[in-house]
Amino acid sequence: MTHCVHHHEKPSAEKCRICGGECCDECIHTRSRICHGCLMKIGIIILVVMVIVSYMAWFGVF
Repeated sequence: MTHCVHHHEKPSAEKCRICGGECCDECIHTRSRICHGCLMKIGIIILVVMVIVSYMAWFGVF
């Protein structure tokens, strides 16, 4: 039995769809089956892309 990568004392329930890490029920989002660490990374990337696109639209780079 494998253990969670974030909580070493808990058994893993599923693998993350992005990083492939073994995660427990507490670490993984139930609907998307993506761990919370990957969800945060995806959110930051989307935020940065939105800021860049808004500046490009504001200053007429397109």
